[in-house]
Amino acid sequence: MDVEVILHDSGELLPILLDDDGMPIPLPNEFILSKRHASPNTLIRNLREIKLLYEWFYLHKIDLYDRIIQKKPFTEAEITGSLVEFLRKDHEKRHKTIKIAVKPDTFNQRLITIKQFLNWYIEMYIGTLPFTSNNYQYYITYKSRLISLLDRCFINSPPTNKSLSKGLSSSEQSNFIKLIKPKTGSQNPIEYRNYIIGMLLLSFGLRPGELLSLRVEDIQIGAISSLRVHRRLPDPNDIRKPRPQIKRNGRTLSINDKDLAKDLDAYITKWREMLDQRNQTSIEWDYLILNQDGTPLSLASITQYFQILKEKCTELLPLNFSPKTLRHTFSSSMERLLREAGVEEDNRKKALAYLRGDSALSSQDVYTFKETELEANKYLGQYQREIFGI
Repeated sequence: MDVEVILHDSGELLPILLDDDGMPIPLPNEFILSKRHASPNTLIRNLREIKLLYEWFYLHKIDLYDRIIQKKPFTEAEITGSLVEFLRKDHEKRHKTIKIAVKPDTFNQRLITIKQFLNWYIEMYIGTLPFTSNNYQYYITYKSRLISLLDRCFINSPPTNKSLSKGLSSSEQSNFIKLIKPKTGSQNPIEYRNYIIGMLLLSFGLRPGELLSLRVEDIQIGAISSLRVHRRLPDPNDIRKPRPQIKRNGRTLSINDKDLAKDLDAYITKWREMLDQRNQTSIEWDYLILNQDGTPLSLASITQYFQILKEKCTELLPLNFSPKTLRHTFSSSMERLLREAGVEEDNRKKALAYLRGDSALSSQDVYTFKETELEANKYLGQYQREIFGI
């Protein structure tokens, strides 16, 4: 049993679950087709999670049609005592070290996907029944019972180390900019490209996938300079794995700093052009960020670059330094500036959600809470100084 990813002529990537004979398994693939609005990476992960469910079916000789449609329901022991334990195990065979169990978040994600799949299957069958059918109420009740059993199996994640800051401090931010700034007189286009990568991630809070999806036309330099994060149809020529993508909302962001606008313009007109001339393929790439061979840079390369920076400068950068660190730095700084400007909390959340390209306002809670915590402690210190007369 395996998950294979198919690249269609349109450029769309769709995963498909195959059985041991290499034939498609209809039901899981129909479910994935019903979720085509999601990103390819999400669909691949979902199908791998459903693959575990089918491996459990195969191990225990369970026919899903019998258990759902033919009224031979799953027992509580099968769900909580067998399936759940199977999902908690690490089934990855590529690593030398075999873990006994996966992380709580991984297990919970598996459970969510399987719950969605079973719920979808039952609802799809209910939709084929006439409203007057005697079986209608049975399937409604059975669905509620099955979903309730699965809901009771979720486990809490262990507490995280909140003392470990997700973003950079002011000094760490200054150190980072100094580290990536090209050497005076350098003629190496890679240095200027890396500088642009770091500054775009730090200045706009972009996700790596959003950065690598930018085209040259998305950067407008002029009297009013701007950067546009734009969701496009899949590029059939882009064979990067995983393919960078824009998962959430697009947005247009102002480039107000003249030095950044000037550096971007120099990169596009000079340094990127030098990289583009190294392209030996028959395709003319219009992506903003290119690798040393003049082709689009991969996500793995960005991860590797940040790892090299962290290893070289362990005293200047935090232990958890990564592209996400710069996104957290951007978000925390914007929350602080909005708070200092007197913007109300609800409006701060809306502004942050737009700037970050998030769909949910709840995603901004971690930043609004952090700034509230800092302000509360500032006044707590003032109160204590009054008590002790310091």
